[in-house]
Amino acid sequence: SNLLMMVISPVVIFVSYQRDFDPAMLMGLAMLIINRKAFKIDIRDLPVLTGIGIFGALFLNYAYTEAVIRTSLSLAAVLLCLAPVFVLIFGAILFGEKMTRTKLICISMAIFGSILLSGLLDDGGTLPWDTIGFLFGLSSAVANASYTILSKMATNKGYGSMTIYFYSYILILAFMVPFVDFGAIGGYLVCEPVAAPLNFFGFVVWTSLLPCVIYTVAVRHADAGKVATLASGAEPVSSMVTGIFMYHEIPSILGFAGMFLTVTALVLLIKVEEKET
Repeated sequence: SNLLMMVISPVVIFVSYQRDFDPAMLMGLAMLIINRKAFKIDIRDLPVLTGIGIFGALFLNYAYTEAVIRTSLSLAAVLLCLAPVFVLIFGAILFGEKMTRTKLICISMAIFGSILLSGLLDDGGTLPWDTIGFLFGLSSAVANASYTILSKMATNKGYGSMTIYFYSYILILAFMVPFVDFGAIGGYLVCEPVAAPLNFFGFVVWTSLLPCVIYTVAVRHADAGKVATLASGAEPVSSMVTGIFMYHEIPSILGFAGMFLTVTALVLLIKVEEKET
């Protein structure tokens, strides 16, 4: 436990728990109102749901946050974008999904485009370096790939996105209880009685609940490798667009080139899917 706390930042624990608690409660309430049958699961499927929650979601959030803290946004984003490589490998092994040359080319384009978008090449090799941070970043890619593959396994067993999300995050909460400083959460609510609930609600619904539900639905209806590639490529592009219009962060020429390359890769993937169907 002490060794674990030396590696895990208390800030990451606080953020991770709050990000997981409220969505689980909201999803449970929604299931009570909309579809109570969604609570039914086969006890034999708990290992898959546990894997989605603990390794695929919690560890992804934790590893990526630690990578950002220990290295830089650019390096952490580039490492996370390696997830499609692992998804293709896992998908080919577990589901027999085709690893065509076109997919590999598109993924390579998306990854390189993400590198350009991240600003990694604009820093002239001066990025802060931390070995543990690098390993955390690489681990976030593996965790992201695992979330995709395990979600695919759960949907193949007939579970809907609400069921998968609710039980995986309930298991996360049970795992995190020994490490959470509930006094810090209560203190924040006392100090910021108006801002804190609003921040929690926006953070939980917009950055946690909706993305995970949409992602799980996407995995159910599309090739797992393609979903991960689209998510990995679209994230840096959407970040750039948001930065331009909200924060007036004008990207470099390489950044614009990365956006074009990434979008091109996404279009090619869509074309490939149309031909396959």
